[in-house]
Amino acid sequence: AKMLSHHLGQYIPGKPGIILQHMPGDGSLKAYNFLYTVAAKDGTAFGTGHRFVPILPLFDIKGTRFDGRKFKYVGSINKEVGVTIAWHTTPFKTFDDVLKREMVVGTTGWGIQITNFTSVFKVALGAKFKVITGYGGTRAINLAIERGEVQGRVGMPWSLLKYTKADWLRDNKIRILMQMGLRRHRELPNVPNILDVVKPKLDRSAIKLLLGPSDMGRPFLAPPGIPHDRLTALRRAFNKTMRDAGFKAEAAKYRMGINPMTGSEVQNLIARLYLSSSKEVIARAKVLTAQGFSRKSRNKKNK
Repeated sequence: AKMLSHHLGQYIPGKPGIILQHMPGDGSLKAYNFLYTVAAKDGTAFGTGHRFVPILPLFDIKGTRFDGRKFKYVGSINKEVGVTIAWHTTPFKTFDDVLKREMVVGTTGWGIQITNFTSVFKVALGAKFKVITGYGGTRAINLAIERGEVQGRVGMPWSLLKYTKADWLRDNKIRILMQMGLRRHRELPNVPNILDVVKPKLDRSAIKLLLGPSDMGRPFLAPPGIPHDRLTALRRAFNKTMRDAGFKAEAAKYRMGINPMTGSEVQNLIARLYLSSSKEVIARAKVLTAQGFSRKSRNKKNK
């Protein structure tokens, strides 16, 4: 969002300045609720958050005050693949090791993709994860890994890992045990994908639903009710920014991959996820993520 704010305004009529407002809480749920219920609907407010949150209503999650289909999507900067990592001093060298002994992992809270996929791995594959929740964000989890408070984490975006923790990769401080995406990332050809490992058809269908938002890795969205001309202006500005030489140069500087989707493409993706998911698949996805939604994982604040 910070990177986008440096370039987007020049392509919006009137060339307005863009002000960033951080709104942490429940893995972006607070921000999505704000955009849906409170934010101005005149085109002056839009935002971004975790890609998984728009489909939370499919799972009847308490606290969701929106219909993910009714947001007006501006676009997405890239597609995303998550990775499960272990610190280099731990005994975990491959994912098979997680099936044999307990691995302590950190996450931010209940009901978000990081926590949900620890549950998926536990239920579908028998992974022996012990989850510590309550961290304030990615940086806090990363610091906990370096301190030895936890041994790794599930679902760290590959693009974010390269950007924020390039030294981990350069100095071989972590081992990448598994990737989670609808397809293998071209930069991780030798890392197994969860869809390569899970065999039952219903489980695979449920996991594909859970991974569906990964195709809109960095979504930007406006509130429902925004006038059509304002939405069109934001979408056009977003598309032009994705082709802007200055934006591309800044993205390259911070090793952020650019693989954009238009607002219409994101809108259609969300519609497909809602329409194509059968009750059976949703029910199985709920079972696979049950421990992620239960709020029963050990909380860091209560250690």
